[in-house]
Amino acid sequence: MFSMLLLRFAQKIARRSFMRNSESVRILVIIIMALFMPSVISAQADPVDRPISVSCVPGFSSNGPTSYSVTTNFSLNILGGLNRRVHGCEIGGLFNIEKEEVIGFQAAGVGSFVGADLIGAQIAGVSNVVGGYATGFQAAGVGNFVGSDFTGFQAASVFNVVGGDFDVVQVAGVANLALGEVRGVQIAVVNISGEVTGGQIGVVNIARKVTGGQLGLVNVAEEMTGAPLGLVSIVGNGQFHVNAWFDETSILNVGLKCGAKHAYTVIEYGFNPLGDYANNKLGLGVGGHIPFDPLFVDIDAVGYGVVEGILPVTETGSSLLARLRVTGGWQITPKVALTLGPTLNVWHSTQWDGPNIPIFSVPLGDFDEAHYTDLWLGFSLGVQLM
Repeated sequence: MFSMLLLRFAQKIARRSFMRNSESVRILVIIIMALFMPSVISAQADPVDRPISVSCVPGFSSNGPTSYSVTTNFSLNILGGLNRRVHGCEIGGLFNIEKEEVIGFQAAGVGSFVGADLIGAQIAGVSNVVGGYATGFQAAGVGNFVGSDFTGFQAASVFNVVGGDFDVVQVAGVANLALGEVRGVQIAVVNISGEVTGGQIGVVNIARKVTGGQLGLVNVAEEMTGAPLGLVSIVGNGQFHVNAWFDETSILNVGLKCGAKHAYTVIEYGFNPLGDYANNKLGLGVGGHIPFDPLFVDIDAVGYGVVEGILPVTETGSSLLARLRVTGGWQITPKVALTLGPTLNVWHSTQWDGPNIPIFSVPLGDFDEAHYTDLWLGFSLGVQLM
């Protein structure tokens, strides 16, 4: 429920913040055309084909005041230009405006604006805008907009927006938004999509349905077939559990386990007040979940930093603990499970830690006297909630 609410909130904000469809982009193109050439809205002219067009600004060009009716193969715009279509190449010092489609290549110092479809490539210092669908390549210094579907590669320093489905690769410095389905990869600080068949890589990844994976600090999906990898993963049909347990290194351990149905990540903290001095450990790991309702088996690998005191910070450096854990669970109620299982541990430290770690164990060997590398078997016993 929480993941669904968060997803819908993100999509609502995204839809308000960006152009949602081709009509919005076409309106923007018409407004831009009207600003530079008011006669475009009211004048009528027969379509004409011209192989070469040269323009200073719209209305002052080799095509005269009816350039909006011209289909050209090569357009050179010293500042900016306006054509009906480009089937070939267009270069603009500041901007390019096409009333309908572009098939070929566009480059502009500021931006290119296409009222209909793009098949080819666009490069702009600030922004590329396509009102219909696009197939090919877009690169912009700030952002790219496509009102409908896009197939190809999008790259921008700030953001990419696709109003429909997106195929292949989307890369942005800040955010990627695809309101339809992504079949490929999104890479940005924030990635938002309706559905993903492929992957999202970023700090925050949000999708309604994922078939593939998400890699980020925070991953959100209403439904997932695959695996999220991150600090916190919220999946509507997955796992979100709080664990508490006792083991041979800490008498008190708490952890957050979250992820998809069969794959998860864990964040753990343990505290041990016994021995010559108190110590604590902070760990991060990944694991797999095998259900046998009402029983289950979790297999995970966790790496810890271990320091003195109660806080997971130190000025003298930390020791390292790597653990492979197999945990069996019994779901005694829908929200409570008992857990028990063995652990295999590797300890590495640059200083002798005495009898504090572990409290008890089955020693398997001391393999490095200089750096205190030890191997032992242990176990954990605890409870899982939620």
